[in-house]
Amino acid sequence: MLTYRVVYSMLSPICLFLVLCYSSIASGTSCLTQKQQLQYVDEWGYVAKIIDGDTFRLKDGRSIRIIGINTPEIGYRGQPSQAFAKKARRALSHLLDENKRVGLTYDRDKKDRYGRTLAYVNVSDGRSVEEILLAKGLARALVIPPNDARIQCYHFIEQRAQKQHLGIWQLPENQWLDAALLDSSSKGYFYIQGVINHYGESHKSIYLTLTAKLSIRIAKKDRKYFPQLNLKTLVGQRVYVRGWVNIYNGQQSIHIRTRYDLSF
Repeated sequence: MLTYRVVYSMLSPICLFLVLCYSSIASGTSCLTQKQQLQYVDEWGYVAKIIDGDTFRLKDGRSIRIIGINTPEIGYRGQPSQAFAKKARRALSHLLDENKRVGLTYDRDKKDRYGRTLAYVNVSDGRSVEEILLAKGLARALVIPPNDARIQCYHFIEQRAQKQHLGIWQLPENQWLDAALLDSSSKGYFYIQGVINHYGESHKSIYLTLTAKLSIRIAKKDRKYFPQLNLKTLVGQRVYVRGWVNIYNGQQSIHIRTRYDLSF
């Protein structure tokens, strides 16, 4: 019997984001049909409370963090909410009303570091919550390995929302920024483009240098998520990279974990 991950890889060809790829898209939004997604549901639960656009609580007390997407953050303790955060939460609330029955499908890791249950989520008719939020421009595709079974599909849907400038894709911070123009004090999630001018390694990481102050960082433990890609050959090439920019010892680095965060 074919497993979920094997069948899914057969239905959706491998591609990098920003490269328009052919995929078996049912009804224009789904890489697996609603019927196919329902076949892979591991268990059903009942919604108790919506936390934000990508997190909710079940009646049994478990907190569910939806796999494959990231929505804008709701502000707490006096902090302002990010743009479209409340709209994303309202959209999830509309899909998952209190007491609504939802299907949960698991990937390799079933818990995150906060103890939340990680799952793909479907409503009773098979519609994917993730795909709906991505299509509306209320979430970005996010892959945290090893949970990557549906990311090819999610990037495809995300690209369409980007091209239509829906939701979060209207915002200046979600446009491609030249590496040379990134402020040296900037931190957070960015979409960066630039030419790699140096390859280097430390004991734990690989660094692809973009500017004197900014490098792409790949942990060596994540090297397996960049299959058949010789990173040294990227020197001299223009690349497009998405991820979290952090500062350490005055140097900025954008940390990426899979091939889906990098295109060229």
